[in-house]
Amino acid sequence: MHPNQGWQPRQPPGYGPPPGWGPPPKPSTAPAFLAGGLWLLVSVLCFVLAGLNTADGVGQTPRAAVALIGIMLPPGIVGNGDAVIAATYTAGGVVLLLVVLLFARLGFARWIAAALGFLVVVYYIFAIVRLTTFHGGTFIIVPGVALLLWLAASMVSVLPPVGRAMR
Repeated sequence: MHPNQGWQPRQPPGYGPPPGWGPPPKPSTAPAFLAGGLWLLVSVLCFVLAGLNTADGVGQTPRAAVALIGIMLPPGIVGNGDAVIAATYTAGGVVLLLVVLLFARLGFARWIAAALGFLVVVYYIFAIVRLTTFHGGTFIIVPGVALLLWLAASMVSVLPPVGRAMR
């Protein structure tokens, strides 16, 4: 009889391949879904801010209107405010599309979302500084929350575990 036929000898505990050998464990997909969830919150925020100011223009809710993307730019660029409502709706829609791509774990979507996010973060920093210099300190709460949410989503998107989760 051949020695490898029949039963397989059992190895005593402590024998076998050392820990860490063999195929690497599959990375968790949780960071990708965390990043997507944060971007989903950003998209909802954009739709809520734009929706609050759609009916009667930006004068309807002034504390929320100052958080619209582009409202703090000079009046010659912005015009009557409809453009910033459209820009905020557009940003929310683009982010929502990127959320779908993030949930599908397509790696390029996190870089596009992060680039857009950091661009909007720079705008919100400008808006908060402009509000502060024009003595609108009580109006910086909503833009501050929006800044923190966009910054958190952007920072989480560029973390290495999110990149590993996309594979």
